Amino acid sequence: MSIVAIPSVGKGGLNDYMSPRFGRCASFTFVELEKKEITAVKTIPNPAAGAMGGAGVQATQIIGNNNADTVIVGFLGPNAANGLKAINIKIIQAPDKEMTIKEVMDLYLENKLQEISSANVAPHHGMSGGGRGMGRGGQGRGGMNNP
Repeated sequence: MSIVAIPSVGKGGLNDYMSPRFGRCASFTFVELEKKEITAVKTIPNPAAGAMGGAGVQATQIIGNNNADTVIVGFLGPNAANGLKAINIKIIQAPDKEMTIKEVMDLYLENKLQEISSANVAPHHGMSGGGRGMGRGGQGRGGMNNP
């Protein structure tokens, strides 16, 4: 038996779409396989989706806690990649296009996806806004505390 985890954009399941974001996906779909046949599917909401930081590490814990041995990803940062490697999770690169979980699983079962061994994006890639703003602390240009 094998369990494959896939980040999902909605509530998960075979008809949901794969999320390109690992740590900040809405949910994870766990697909149980027996002799290359899907025998069970379960979904788990991702509480790390809105985390201020550490979403990749928290998502890695969800994968490990649900006994997955493989994860199929779009974008994967270095902290999540290192965490997955530390708990011996095989990392598979998904195609760079919109696909349902079922379509991704079909490619996986046909051995048409490649294993990767490290991150494929920089840290904080999936964060909204990218953290490059000037901030609004009131200390800089035209701020309230600037006489």
